[in-house]
Amino acid sequence: MLYPIDAYDKHGLLKPSAMLWLTLAFSAKAWVVFVMAGASREQGAQILEVLYPLRDNLYFGMAIGLPALFLMWLTGQRYKNNKLINTLWQQGKTILLVAYMADCALQVYQLSLIHGAFRWTQAVTLLLTLWLIVYLVRSTRVRNTFADKPLER
Repeated sequence: MLYPIDAYDKHGLLKPSAMLWLTLAFSAKAWVVFVMAGASREQGAQILEVLYPLRDNLYFGMAIGLPALFLMWLTGQRYKNNKLINTLWQQGKTILLVAYMADCALQVYQLSLIHGAFRWTQAVTLLLTLWLIVYLVRSTRVRNTFADKPLER
């Protein structure tokens, strides 16, 4: 599939779409919450308490977000035409889907701890997680972005 010329970077590689960047950022949400809590010193504990009532779940969320952070970093390294980087990048969609499935399992576990009690933050997070899984599976742009590799020199 052909994309507009501005969809490619200066090395001729298909740039991740804004939606893919949002998907990566959402996968790393525990890191975002952690940084926000650290930046707002006085309310930091309250932020963590609302979003991650069990501190262990924050740590699990941070572990689940590491692949997304790694893929964000790899985005800027793809042009180097390194075999390991290219292989990891091409497995990025699978890596991200596994991270999202683990995140979904963690959220279901959190729901079981509160016996299914409704909380807006958990409901919206679970809905977005499921929607982004569907996006990752169905999007041709995501498939083409992760299949893209630099030309041999």
